[in-house]
Amino acid sequence: MGNSATTRSPMATATAIQQRIASGHFDGTFPTGDSPLDAGNSMFKYAAQTAGGLFFWNTVEPLVCSQIHVDCGASADISIYLVNLDPTTVNTDSPTILSGETMTIEQATAAQFIALDEARFKTILLPFQGIQIVTTTSGAAQIAQVVASIERQFVR
Repeated sequence: MGNSATTRSPMATATAIQQRIASGHFDGTFPTGDSPLDAGNSMFKYAAQTAGGLFFWNTVEPLVCSQIHVDCGASADISIYLVNLDPTTVNTDSPTILSGETMTIEQATAAQFIALDEARFKTILLPFQGIQIVTTTSGAAQIAQVVASIERQFVR
C-alpha cells in the first residue's frame, strides 16, 4: 500500500514534507513509497525518486502553509500551484487533481532556487487541497520542501 492514506498531521508544531529527485524533474505527481517521519517527528521525507511534486497532508483540518523551498541544483523552470484534489482519490496511491482547479502561486524561468517564506507567502490549505510543484530537468538532483501547521494553533 502507498503512502497517500497516511494522515500527515502537523500536531502542535510545523511539519514539513520533503521530496527529492535524483535525476529528472518534479512533474507534479504524488511520489511513490512511504515517507517516514525523521527522528525529530517534524519532517516526512521521501526517498529520492525520478518524479513527484504533489505535497498533500490528508488532514480534515485547515493548515497554514507558510514555507515552500525548491532547489533545482542548476537552472530550471519552476512552477508552484495550489491545487484541489478529488476527494474520492485522496486515500489511494494516486490522488488526482481536479481538472481546472489549479491556481498559480509562483513561477520562475531559468532559476535554480525559489524560497517562499512567511514574509512573501502564506496560504490556508483546506481539506483536499495540496501544493503542486512542477520543474523542468536541470541536469542536477532537485529537492523541495513544503511546511504547514494546524490552523487552530494561530490567534488572529
